[in-house]
Amino acid sequence: MIRVLAVGVAVLLTASIGVTGLSAQMKTDPAQPKMEQKSNKMGQRVEGTIKSVRGNMVTLEDGTELSIPTSVKVMKDQLKPGAEISAEYEERAGQKVAKSIQIKG
Repeated sequence: MIRVLAVGVAVLLTASIGVTGLSAQMKTDPAQPKMEQKSNKMGQRVEGTIKSVRGNMVTLEDGTELSIPTSVKVMKDQLKPGAEISAEYEERAGQKVAKSIQIKG
């Protein structure tokens, strides 16, 4: 009886350690920009700091490049290095094309 109880406790401890290790691996670095896949028509979302702007292309600090079509209403003078943005985009031919952009702060 004691052996059965000892084996049961050992199994529970092993399972507990495995779950704790897995959850520790799943945590993300808060310094990384937030990207998430949404299943609705909203597309994908990215947040970050602008590193550079060239024409209609915006590059974020993490290297993400967004193409901003003329249909997206944003004040171009606010799209400058150091600005924090939040954008929804969709992938078209391997390129991230902005659907909307919000300037933070």
